[in-house]
Amino acid sequence: MTAGSGSDEGFTTDPGIRLLTKIGDFVEPLTRFDRGHLTLESSQHVNVDVIARQVFRVVFETTRSDANGGLPAGVTLVADAAAMAQESTRQLASSRAAVRGRLAEWAAEHGETPLARPSVSDCFTPLAPVGHVETCVPCQGAGKIACSLCQAAGTLTCEACEGRGSNPCKTCNATGDVACATCKGMRTVVTHKERKVYDEATNSHQVEHVQEAVTCSGCGGAGTTKCGKCNGRTTLVCATCHGQKTISCSQCHGSGYQRCETCAGEGRRYYMAQLSCAIGETFETSVRGGDAETAAALKGLDGIDKVLGLSSSHRAIAETSADTLRRDTTSVTPVTTVTVVAGGARAQVRGFGPRQDVLDYRNIAGMLLSDDLVVLEDALQTTRLLPPRVHEALHASLATVLASEANVSIGENAAKSDQTLIVGAFRGVVTADYITRAGAAMKKAMTRAYWAMMAKGPVAILAIPLIQAPIELIVRGLGQGERLMALLGVILITFFAGLAAHYWVVRELQKTLAPEGAPKIARLVDKLNLTLHWLVAAGVGAAVLTLAVASLTGLLFPMSASAISGP
Repeated sequence: MTAGSGSDEGFTTDPGIRLLTKIGDFVEPLTRFDRGHLTLESSQHVNVDVIARQVFRVVFETTRSDANGGLPAGVTLVADAAAMAQESTRQLASSRAAVRGRLAEWAAEHGETPLARPSVSDCFTPLAPVGHVETCVPCQGAGKIACSLCQAAGTLTCEACEGRGSNPCKTCNATGDVACATCKGMRTVVTHKERKVYDEATNSHQVEHVQEAVTCSGCGGAGTTKCGKCNGRTTLVCATCHGQKTISCSQCHGSGYQRCETCAGEGRRYYMAQLSCAIGETFETSVRGGDAETAAALKGLDGIDKVLGLSSSHRAIAETSADTLRRDTTSVTPVTTVTVVAGGARAQVRGFGPRQDVLDYRNIAGMLLSDDLVVLEDALQTTRLLPPRVHEALHASLATVLASEANVSIGENAAKSDQTLIVGAFRGVVTADYITRAGAAMKKAMTRAYWAMMAKGPVAILAIPLIQAPIELIVRGLGQGERLMALLGVILITFFAGLAAHYWVVRELQKTLAPEGAPKIARLVDKLNLTLHWLVAAGVGAAVLTLAVASLTGLLFPMSASAISGP
């Protein structure tokens, strides 16, 4: 029996036929095969009981905290730590005692509703935190303590003058006197005088110059004068303390006190306890009926919403204890199992629930596509990458493989190291092994087809740098700027010619592999990074070859000395 069209699903009551139709609706768009290639060999329909147990446990926790200053607003003040502990214990006991009744009340109203969950507000009424305040011991409530550096004096002995208020005058070495600036301490100065003397030999008066030592008027012959720096006092007022003998304490800035770090200057600390409530939830399933694989699939459901999503009917019973609510939901899940023949192989596929949700398509598309993949792998055996060599058999087998949407998706993801997302998206219609194998084969085939097509002629664009030779001879006498512009021009021409060659190759591959326009070969080439590899190769090749041609031209046709020196 083969799958009918999608429109027949609403007109048949046979669950096996309906499930086969659903399988065909999912598989047919992914392969080049129509649903006529799926044959229903047998079917079985059973109801399986799934028991889902939800456990909600109310948990209380008392959180203790402390900080500086007075109690925050809304906190109940108690006398001391003992009173706070007593009140916290009372709050916990009263809240726990109220849980049983509140859970029972909630269960009476919502216990038979599987999707309903008790909230904290259903089990607990928040209580005001309790706390007490203590005077800070180190500062005795003052918020400050005596400065440890100045011992609360606020001042320190001036270290510059050692508490004297003055320092010896360095100008006069504390003597009060300095050498006279006029006589340099010699007490006398030499003066020059003229006098007339009679020269008997010439019988005339002559003028002669003589030097005479006289007492220094600056120091009166003492050789020293009063020190101008200290005015003869031998000391100077200390520049640090200005004669006060003490300076302000650098640690407390003259106040004599420091902030108490224990209470951060508040003078007191508060201690607080607050009761909070949370609800922990656990979930587990058990299965009655069905085979082992069916039980394993249903047992793997990790939420009550998923269990109910596959249920045709359900009933729930809840019971409560001191702090726990347990709810058992028994769900009746219809399970249809069909044995499908595809590509000469058999697979058992299960549909769960009234909608016959398929959790695992058991490689049905892989069974249909495996022959196409084998042909492609065989064709690859007679091709190579270097030097590029492909044949029509490779093109034909690759085109056949790419005619299936599943293979196209696999090929577009073949360059990725993580295949998790695509494996999950296929829901088992192809296996992870098939995805890995097909991805590797298509990547290799597309790569070889691309480079082989490039080698047919477009790769000749890498000969464009040869035009640099005559250009080099023309512009060599025009200056370095012109030569550089010529080099860049040839490199850019070569690169853009490479870009055009890539588009030509992609267009030819589209005509060869998918002449009807689907899939888009350009997208597949991009996803496999072939575009990037070619453009990098074209760019590097254009630069290297152009520079090599320019250098070789310079070696073969060196410039004459007159050309180098210029006119």
